[in-house]
Amino acid sequence: MGGFVAVAVIAVFVLAGLTLWRTKHTVGQLARERQQASADAIADTLALAYQQHGSWDGVDPHPAMMLAVQAGASFVVVDNDGAVVKLRNPMDGMPAMATDTTGPTRHASVVVDGETVGDVQVTFVSGELAQAEMHVRDALGNTVAIGALVAAVAAVLIAAPIGRHIVRPLRRVTDAAQRLGDGDTSARAGDHDAPGEIGALSRTFDAMADRLEANDIARRHLMTDVAHELRTPLTLLQGGCEEVIDGITEPTMEHFVAMHDDILRLRRLVDDLGALADADATLAGPTLAVERCDLADIAATAADALRPLVDAHQHQLELRLEPAAVDGDRARLSQIVTNLLTNAIKFTAPGGRIRLDVRPDPATQHVTLTVSDNGPGIPVADRARVFERFYRGDTARHIAGSGIGLAVVAQLVTAHHGTVQIADTPSGTTVTVTLPGP
Repeated sequence: MGGFVAVAVIAVFVLAGLTLWRTKHTVGQLARERQQASADAIADTLALAYQQHGSWDGVDPHPAMMLAVQAGASFVVVDNDGAVVKLRNPMDGMPAMATDTTGPTRHASVVVDGETVGDVQVTFVSGELAQAEMHVRDALGNTVAIGALVAAVAAVLIAAPIGRHIVRPLRRVTDAAQRLGDGDTSARAGDHDAPGEIGALSRTFDAMADRLEANDIARRHLMTDVAHELRTPLTLLQGGCEEVIDGITEPTMEHFVAMHDDILRLRRLVDDLGALADADATLAGPTLAVERCDLADIAATAADALRPLVDAHQHQLELRLEPAAVDGDRARLSQIVTNLLTNAIKFTAPGGRIRLDVRPDPATQHVTLTVSDNGPGIPVADRARVFERFYRGDTARHIAGSGIGLAVVAQLVTAHHGTVQIADTPSGTTVTVTLPGP
């Protein structure tokens, strides 16, 4: 706040100083112009006297001397040969020209009938301004000085409450940031109605805090889900191993198959977490191997790889693929298609229908990838959060998995400068991915 006040006061005094300098310069210029005008008038008067006599001999200098006396100056006339012309005042008793002339000298040519016959050098008493001019300058200076002081006081009185009004929400943001840094995810700045950038800063900070709190809650849910996913296979593995070690059961093939299934469950969970880490890496650095490729060809290859899983669930998979060129990473684009199809297969009842579409849109220069199914769909309340990492809605908690498949899709689509969204459909689920064309 002190800085704002200091800037305002300095600005006022700088303006006052410039005004005083400009005033002095202007008044001085006016004085110089007045002195030159006096010199020109004296030269014109001498020219008239010279014209009457035809030479400098016998020229009456009285009118010119009166002008010099009035201007507080004296003058000397120099002819064309450089000699000083001696002028005699025939009128005794008239005021004499000033003799203590130490001020500036102004020159004016004496011109008669278009010919220069001499030069008059008018020297003024001093360089000081005339009394009226000094009065004007001093009055303007005092006015500016008083105005600067009043403006400085007003700036302090106005800037103080305004500064407090600005600093208060900033302090709230600072305090909230400190609390958030100390681990209090409920810290908020408030003051969303504050004017201008201050309000925008508060709203942005609170939005960030909301996301951090949501991520913190999601992490806690993840810990619970991961612990639950790990507990069952680990308990079964531990029990199976202990039975063999204690000689309770024989190490038969069926026993090893059951243990292998538990290991696969653990491996799938680890793979899901690794996939999310890889997806995060695509946003943190240039890890995409971008090349020109056909998204329809990539989608067809991914669908063929999942065909055994589709058949195992007795699903009907329909492909509507049009050639569509995009600039992207083939492996990452294939992962997008695979994750979307896997989700559709997992959440659709046996015998359901799944459709995979790829089509270019020449009007928008974009390519659209759509995966739709006739499963139970995603509740409206969950659609806004299904792409958040670790989020699993209540209806999905009974399905095996870590709930990060769509989060990986969102990360990879963002890395390709595209968008992904859940379409508002009356039944089933439709996920639409839009990628920029080449």
